[in-house]
Amino acid sequence: MTGFSLKQFSGTAPKVYPRLLPQDMSTVAQNVRLDSGRIEPWKGNAAYTITPVASYSISAATKSLFRYSSSIWIGSNTELDIVRSPIAEDPFERIYVSGNSYPQMTSAQVVGNGTYYRLGLPDPVGINSVSLSPATSANATTEVAKTQSYIYTYVSAYGEEGPPNVPQVSNLIEIRTDQTATVSFTAFAGGNYNLAKRRIYRTDTSGTYRFCGEVAMNVLTFVDSVAEAQLGEAIPTASFIAPPDEVSADHVDGPLKGLVSMPNGILAGFAGQTVCFSEAFQPHAFPDGYKLTMKSDIVAIAPLTSGLLVLTKEKPAVVQGLDPSSMAMQEIDSTLSCSSKRSVVDMGEYVIYSSPDGLVIGSDSGLQLATQDLLSREQWQAFVPSSIIGFYYEGLYVGFYSTGSESKGFIFDPRGGKNGFSTLDFHATAGYNDLENDELYLVVGGSVVKFASGASLNYIWRTKKFHTPRPINPAIAKVDCDSYSPNPVMKLYADGVLKHTQTVTNSDIFRLPSGYKAQEFEVEITGSVAVNELCVYEAQEEIGV
Repeated sequence: MTGFSLKQFSGTAPKVYPRLLPQDMSTVAQNVRLDSGRIEPWKGNAAYTITPVASYSISAATKSLFRYSSSIWIGSNTELDIVRSPIAEDPFERIYVSGNSYPQMTSAQVVGNGTYYRLGLPDPVGINSVSLSPATSANATTEVAKTQSYIYTYVSAYGEEGPPNVPQVSNLIEIRTDQTATVSFTAFAGGNYNLAKRRIYRTDTSGTYRFCGEVAMNVLTFVDSVAEAQLGEAIPTASFIAPPDEVSADHVDGPLKGLVSMPNGILAGFAGQTVCFSEAFQPHAFPDGYKLTMKSDIVAIAPLTSGLLVLTKEKPAVVQGLDPSSMAMQEIDSTLSCSSKRSVVDMGEYVIYSSPDGLVIGSDSGLQLATQDLLSREQWQAFVPSSIIGFYYEGLYVGFYSTGSESKGFIFDPRGGKNGFSTLDFHATAGYNDLENDELYLVVGGSVVKFASGASLNYIWRTKKFHTPRPINPAIAKVDCDSYSPNPVMKLYADGVLKHTQTVTNSDIFRLPSGYKAQEFEVEITGSVAVNELCVYEAQEEIGV
């Protein structure tokens, strides 16, 4: 028998010489879904109308897309990282944003207006003065004065409390029981903060600062008549600082980027070579003591089951720990650097990202070059790894790339097998994986669409190169489909030359042209209907009819 019959259809492996591919694998698999074993078209993108919140828009330049709620979407031409509040049932429904000029947050109260506040609270300016009333105690000769000092913090309208001011020797006072102290503040200079209160702390006899009282931001004095026994908790925010902000002497690497949410209520981000962790369930506070430094610039970070994967321009690292104060970093002895921050996709138990050599699977157990059997380094470089953006969809990695002359997509199945790699004939600039509804939304051509929810795409599927032991002239072919509307088209190539194009209208056998002989054959199927079987033979009796 000379010819072939295909009842199983699989994806591509460009690294393998086309003659050496398994019989069911392909050299072209575009817009084709193969997980059922037959040729099926991917469904196209369905139009989806959204109204972005104020100050944001959707365009061909959009790089970030986020669904806050069914009626509120955020789109930006900047690469933003947006995470929801780690606080369970957060009454304010806050989100946290990095990638702008400084880290930000917003809430259900104001997000629809496009209002954002700086993430974190500022260090207070010093206390203006502390005065005593009366100025002179009547007990001066009979009572030993108590020495005490004050500090204060800012508190936001969301109840977030920031760091205290630096204690001032000038505000150290000696006070007796017949006196009260009045603490005076300087008016807040302003800034994009949602501040509501000043919270005042006073030293007890041990020198510990304890809660004394609070006043609204517009109140510039606090009269302290609180007995020591009535002082509250010790100040809990002494180590709290805001995350890295604009470029300054304190933040030479610029603002925090790459925000991700980790287990146990921890947010993580990075600036330059430094990984920053928030206080657990306190996403506005990033203590200096929780920072870890890498040996090279960080490109992206991604949460793992037991910690954080830190991807750099050189060697990656894994950070593990359940508490931000006890995070431990272990550098991975690997050259699989990260080429694109936007390529990093959380796949559940592992992460996939783009490296110079291919797609990499990163997990708690290490790194694996996932595409090493599918694509050579040279073939992968043709996709321009630095341009790749990726998304999760039903266990698949959906990627998009731009070469300058071409902008398209691909699908990688990390579960392995013959359907590991196929391509898409369109490009997206941004997207959002909606886990709540199990939907992938993309920005294609400046519009938001719902992936794989529209009409069937037109696919191209091309066989391996079949090599016959002797030169032959295939005589007949058959294409079995469930439906032939619209008609699929079959093309036969012999020794690289197109020999026949057939519009297939039914499952009947059809004749192929004569007058030549060749030893290398390929068959290409195009269309938008499912294909169950493809047969090409030298003689009719070989097809079993």
